[in-house]
Amino acid sequence: MTPICTLCKHFREVSFPQATCDAYPDGIPPAILSWEHDHRVPFPNDQGILFEPRDDEAAQFVKRYLITMDSS
Repeated sequence: MTPICTLCKHFREVSFPQATCDAYPDGIPPAILSWEHDHRVPFPNDQGILFEPRDDEAAQFVKRYLITMDSS
């Protein structure tokens, strides 16, 4: 599964073994990368920076995925 972070305008890069973003420049927590935590809601140490889709296509993908998860 693609981490939600790659769809965010704050995403920086995947630098093995971790991904980084503006909220987590030292490494994105596994709970966010795995979709376990919806980062449209604050998460510890995120500096007030939340998930924001990088474009309309990303926004639609996230919306469809979350609807699928809710119906599971």
